[in-house]
Amino acid sequence: MQTALSELQPLPEPHPPGIATEDVSHDLSRIIERAEVNAWRDLYAAAPADFAVRQGLSIAEEGGLAWTTCTTIPFVHFNCVKNFGVDSPATESQLDALLTHYRAAGISRPWFYVNPHTEPSRLRCWLEPRGLQRQGGWERIYRGAQPLSSEPLFMADGVSVERVTKASANEWAGFIDRSYRLPTSPWLMALVGRKGWHHYMAKRDGAVVAVRSLFIGPDGAAWSGIDAPVPGIMAPSFDLDAVLGEALVRDGIAAGAKLLVADIEAPHEERDGPAYRNYARLGFRIAYFRSHYSYLPASSN
Repeated sequence: MQTALSELQPLPEPHPPGIATEDVSHDLSRIIERAEVNAWRDLYAAAPADFAVRQGLSIAEEGGLAWTTCTTIPFVHFNCVKNFGVDSPATESQLDALLTHYRAAGISRPWFYVNPHTEPSRLRCWLEPRGLQRQGGWERIYRGAQPLSSEPLFMADGVSVERVTKASANEWAGFIDRSYRLPTSPWLMALVGRKGWHHYMAKRDGAVVAVRSLFIGPDGAAWSGIDAPVPGIMAPSFDLDAVLGEALVRDGIAAGAKLLVADIEAPHEERDGPAYRNYARLGFRIAYFRSHYSYLPASSN
């Protein structure tokens, strides 16, 4: 009898992940998501009134649910339901009302986030029949306030990290707008010196090469974002983001952050690679994978 080929060849060894995964509770997932929602609430509150009117920029809330709208800038974060089914179970009537809102505003691609704790668990079964499809997602990661070692963890040749000040706000904001091709400098500059916000630039030879921000909410939960270029997507190197991430963790803990939340935006099936290993060195763990749902681009239909 002939032996099957699969019996002759040993199965490949499973690749160990580059970062620990935590089975977080439902309550902790709410705190993790709320850290980001609070950052966006404050970010929208900081928007200059004339800028908000000109760009059709707004954030709305009802029963703890928050959603953003921007009629002139088709950027994911600006037309997004931030916490659908997070603080309380979502309903189909809520979903239909939100989709009606975005259609009326002329928004062709609103976004919804779905994580394993989102309620009800059949939520995706409401999204997909309405034409919303999973458009990838991010690894949601977090850490507590345990201190890092006193020795630097990351270094990049010729790179220094600076905190953004009023004097350097225009330089920082301009770099972000050029990176994403956005007109948001007036809005970004309003965040410099604002309570809770901490902004950082990595520089080489006097020029900005990467940026990242941290918002620490009143509850001590901190969210890291407003990053450019996104490593693995906009830039091949992960070194600059690692240097910035270390500065954020050290300064965030010193400023009273009790929980730090971030994302790996270029997820890897085996949960390994530079982003995973760098964040593991910074003490982060994966909480869950958060899926993103929206309509396909018109050209894909």
